[in-house]
Amino acid sequence: MSNQSTAAYAMWPPASQPTHTSVNISELDQQSTSLTWLERNSPTGDVPKALLGTGRFCGGVMRDYKGRIPHLLSDVTNGMSWKTLSAALFMFCATVTSTVALGDVAYRETDGMVGITEYLMLQGVAGAFHSLFSACPLPILRPTGPITAFMIDLYQLSAWVGVGYYSLLSWVGFWVGIFFILIALFDLSRYIALCTRFLHDIYAVFVCTIYITDGIIGVRQRFQKVEWAQAFFAGYLALFCILFSLGFYYIDRSVILKQRWRSTISDYAVPLAVIICIGISYAVKDEVEVDRIEMPRNFEPTYDSAEDGEKRSWYQGPGDGGWFAAAISMIAAIPIVALFYIDHLFSCILGQKPKLGLTKGEYYHSSMLITGLCNLILPSFGLPFVTASLPHSPQFTKALTDYDKTRIPWKVTKVHESRVAPMLVYMLCFCGLVVPSVLELCPEGVVNGTLTFVGLQGILPGTGNQLMDRCVLLLTAPSEFRDHSNALYAQLPWRRIHLYTLVQLSCLAACWGMRFTGPFSLAFPLVIVGFIPLRLYVLPKLFTAEELAVLDSDGASESKTEQKNEEPESHPHDYEDDDVPHSVSFVSLPPLN
Repeated sequence: MSNQSTAAYAMWPPASQPTHTSVNISELDQQSTSLTWLERNSPTGDVPKALLGTGRFCGGVMRDYKGRIPHLLSDVTNGMSWKTLSAALFMFCATVTSTVALGDVAYRETDGMVGITEYLMLQGVAGAFHSLFSACPLPILRPTGPITAFMIDLYQLSAWVGVGYYSLLSWVGFWVGIFFILIALFDLSRYIALCTRFLHDIYAVFVCTIYITDGIIGVRQRFQKVEWAQAFFAGYLALFCILFSLGFYYIDRSVILKQRWRSTISDYAVPLAVIICIGISYAVKDEVEVDRIEMPRNFEPTYDSAEDGEKRSWYQGPGDGGWFAAAISMIAAIPIVALFYIDHLFSCILGQKPKLGLTKGEYYHSSMLITGLCNLILPSFGLPFVTASLPHSPQFTKALTDYDKTRIPWKVTKVHESRVAPMLVYMLCFCGLVVPSVLELCPEGVVNGTLTFVGLQGILPGTGNQLMDRCVLLLTAPSEFRDHSNALYAQLPWRRIHLYTLVQLSCLAACWGMRFTGPFSLAFPLVIVGFIPLRLYVLPKLFTAEELAVLDSDGASESKTEQKNEEPESHPHDYEDDDVPHSVSFVSLPPLN
């Protein structure tokens, strides 16, 4: 091994990391015998304190609320700012378009059993409930792409086993809710510490590519339904929306205009792009027909009976499926809980990373409890499941952040952390149901473009996802690795870097492969869970401990220069934009101003 590689290892871990939110498992192991085998064998070594078990029933939940109560007043007063408004509008545009698009997909694939009304209703009700009663109100709750896949798979399963769809949905929601509540009450969230960056980066790419493919498929399918001129124009609108969003989003890193104007434009990047594209669509409405979002006109369920045309009642319940439906649904709930466990905790962890500068603490167990209650109750009304959303949750925290942009990289100066901002997002979602004509102004091509932009924003090279950064190195000459990357892993032999990257890409291919296995596609989360023992037992046989310390570590993106120049003491807000969190991490998205 070269001297440079040895030097890179010697400088691991970084000299200065925030210590107020994590503890070292090996140190605790010497002080306490209450830790489980899983905690002692956490590959990361560090676990956020808020995730550790209390040893008492409901201890984590109670600790969450006890820590948050002193901040109840500031949860309101901190939300009275223009930053709150800009962040709420950004997140509304980023989520409502994808929620409408996913609701439309569910409507087509379930023969109208679930649609846009149910999706918007769920996001509004569950999100508002979570923002009011969770100790961590900022994670964005909504029906995600994987949830839509589950809704479609459950519809196919209901026909396969001969159980009514709403009955099966209610039962599965019951079991998902029960499992989530038990996880919260017994502090089982702590086992997410077994998931290292190896899994985080794979899952980040998987989720973001779902958004990208949904956007692209939406554009492609339009060529099969309408005239080509109309389909081409929708494709142009999607492309314009992506380009405008990217341009406005990154304008703050340019020297165009004054800093104040650049910050404002960057804050409202997505809303501005959507407004411009809507204006373009109306400018040419006499030349080409434009498909726009179709919203339900009445505040009522989507499904109507083929016999009498009557709308179904809101409450459905378990129905008359009996014990057979209960047993089938419990089995079907297991992979859903496995995915939601990872998805929800990743969202909460990434939205509360120490580098983001939040000052009111980290909370996980209460969020699991609230989400469990939502999944326990709401599917009985024909609504889909709900969990915290990636990449929206960490993006929302960054959107609420003020930065000192006179320094490179930018430094966090303040986070407008409140309950007002998420509540405003969910109130705007309700407005989409109450005043549907507003959303109907938006062309479907813009919806596809927004979906694609959200996915791209999470995985573009240089945004913090090391898997994507190392994919670029696959096309780079090994002799130029250190010229194109300051990351510590660039000091390793190129064959070792590529082997690690190919292992992750194989895992990503396995995730997508499971999506094409018919009724068994419901079990794809179990494949993701299977990557945990792969990391614990297989990778150590392929790579040395020193190599894994660099490749699968939360500080692997830090350059040697940054580590040498790092000050021995740092303010809690002085986290570099390119830093990766010291405990459980995922993908670092570019900062929203």
